[in-house]
Amino acid sequence: MLLAGERGDVSGHDLSGLDLRDLELISVSFRECLLRGANLSGSNFSMSNFEGADLTGADMSSSNFIGAIFRRARLERAHLTFSSFIGADFTESSLAGADVTNSRISTALFGAADLGDANLQMTEAVLIKASGALLRGVKAYRASMIGADFSGADLRGSMLHGTDLSGANLSSADMREANLIETVLVAADLSNADLRGTVRRGVDMKRAILSGTTTD
Repeated sequence: MLLAGERGDVSGHDLSGLDLRDLELISVSFRECLLRGANLSGSNFSMSNFEGADLTGADMSSSNFIGAIFRRARLERAHLTFSSFIGADFTESSLAGADVTNSRISTALFGAADLGDANLQMTEAVLIKASGALLRGVKAYRASMIGADFSGADLRGSMLHGTDLSGANLSSADMREANLIETVLVAADLSNADLRGTVRRGVDMKRAILSGTTTD
């Protein structure tokens, strides 16, 4: 049993449904753990390792995951609202259908991750790295994604209404059928991006790079 403030290794254990609310669990290793439906809300998991863990449907709201590792982890339909994941590593992880509303994920790594249908509304996602990620149907209303790297990402059908993508790298991104109403794309790189079927009203594309961009 983990105690508050303990630094330990519980890798590989089945902790499904466990109550881990309001604890200090800094730098603990949860590698390959089963944490399906667990309650991790209100706790400090900064620098902890969840590589390969299954957090499907877990409650991770209002917690600190700064610098945590989630490589190849499963977080489908997990609740990540009002939490901090600054600098966290989600490389090749699955966050399909996850709710990340009002969280801070700036500088986090999402290379080749699956965020299909995830909710990123009002999220602070400055300078995230999501090259080659799947973001089909993602909802990012009023999110701040300044300087984000979405090169080669799949953003088909994404809801980017009011999203700030100033300086973002969207080169070779598939943005077909995306909602770009009042989206800010100032100085963004859209070279070779596919914008066919997008809804574009009130878009700010000053100084955007549009070489090779495909449109209707």
